[in-house]
Amino acid sequence: MEPRFGRLYANAVLRPLAEQVVGVLAVQPGETVCDLMCDGATLGVALGTVVGNQGAVVLVDTDDGLLQTALRDVSAMGCTVSTLVASGGAIQLLESSYDRVGSLCTLGFWDGDSLLDVAEVATRPGGQAAMLAWEAEHPPAHEAALVDALRDVLGFSSQFLMRCLATPDPAHAARWEPVTLHDVVCFDGIGSYWAAMVVDRSIGGELAGESEAALSAVRAACQQALRRWTAADETMRIPVRATLWRSPLGTCD
Repeated sequence: MEPRFGRLYANAVLRPLAEQVVGVLAVQPGETVCDLMCDGATLGVALGTVVGNQGAVVLVDTDDGLLQTALRDVSAMGCTVSTLVASGGAIQLLESSYDRVGSLCTLGFWDGDSLLDVAEVATRPGGQAAMLAWEAEHPPAHEAALVDALRDVLGFSSQFLMRCLATPDPAHAARWEPVTLHDVVCFDGIGSYWAAMVVDRSIGGELAGESEAALSAVRAACQQALRRWTAADETMRIPVRATLWRSPLGTCD
């Protein structure tokens, strides 16, 4: 099964952020780590690269098909890999069992109790958990352009995009430390942008009934909105900002 975000989006947007998350978590070789709501396991691969063949990565998601694909990708890093299927908003994670626990922009795809609470309980004393999310007040331009174009051209609000842009509930995030991460998202042109943002992601299914003319108009609106970050050769370099919510040290230490 293909990841919700798609592999093109993962390569262009998520992979550099995953490497930053691993750095903030200070992951060490040989540790046992967990990728919560792993989707395509972009974070899991980054974690597995660091923990190495003496370490272990546990992948968690609600879809077993996604987990099997993710398991193959993370196993290629040489670490021990296992999977857990979350069902009905519950995960059978062992309490205080993981050195590092992380999630990469997938908070909105979790339907149970706060994923922050789940991560905090699963993290061992002395460990660290971190949840990355886009900023609700300042959504990244590459996503905002598509959200606005769908609204303005089609009068359509994508449930998938709303999930992608979900942020932690303030009540649960109050004790967590926000860390701002910066990066630059690159696309070879509007064709590359459209393939990564629409064709290769789950939003493609939401738009399956739209005409080619309507989709072309949405694509043109996105291109116009992103013009300020588009070079003469049509390549796009879009600065982005995200918030990494880091678990309270007083709890995990």
